[in-house]
Amino acid sequence: MQLTNIVVKKLSQPGRHTDDQTKGLHLWVKVTGQKYWIFRYTHQSKRLALSFGAYPDVGLRQARERAIEARNLINKGTDPTHEKKAAKEVVTSSPPPRFKEFALAYIETMRPKWRNQKHGDQWVATVANYAFPVIGAMPLDQIETHHVLEILTPIWHTKSETAVRLRGRIERILSAAITRKLRKGANPALWKGHLENLLPTQRASDKHHEALPYPDIPAFMAKLRNTD
Repeated sequence: MQLTNIVVKKLSQPGRHTDDQTKGLHLWVKVTGQKYWIFRYTHQSKRLALSFGAYPDVGLRQARERAIEARNLINKGTDPTHEKKAAKEVVTSSPPPRFKEFALAYIETMRPKWRNQKHGDQWVATVANYAFPVIGAMPLDQIETHHVLEILTPIWHTKSETAVRLRGRIERILSAAITRKLRKGANPALWKGHLENLLPTQRASDKHHEALPYPDIPAFMAKLRNTD
């Protein structure tokens, strides 16, 4: 089944519904209407299942990100269930990691999801240049809205495209931290219903790009297919 946010929200038929975009990810719907994310995999010839939590506490995007993380561990010969237990023990026995170390680890985890190395490098460059000087050394659970504004405000109008992408990347990193229970509360980099009330919406330029001569289209399309 092709799962989308709307499909997942409306899905009511009891049973297991497989996500065709993410290997091993399933949404279990109980007769009571409750929904749970399950990741099924094979490790050392054993068929196993790992729970990612209940919907809507864990959304489709978060479930897919967790499935990718689990699949990366399996490909390295590690059982993600054991890794999850070990992570819980670390969380309960040590303080939350700093934003910088968590952000870099998150980017490395997500790299297989992106189609080229350059995209991951751009993530590193933007958060390193703009976010790390402000929140890089801060514990994840201490980052608040005013810190995010301190990062974005100086470049919101002068480097609009970079600022928009940076905000989205900080949101994704902090969302992963919330999912892994390394911080509590709302995401301070969230746009809808939050930062949209504090920062003006970016306006797209109404200047059109020059048209591409049609003989150049085949070469352009070939290049485009190799670009994220």
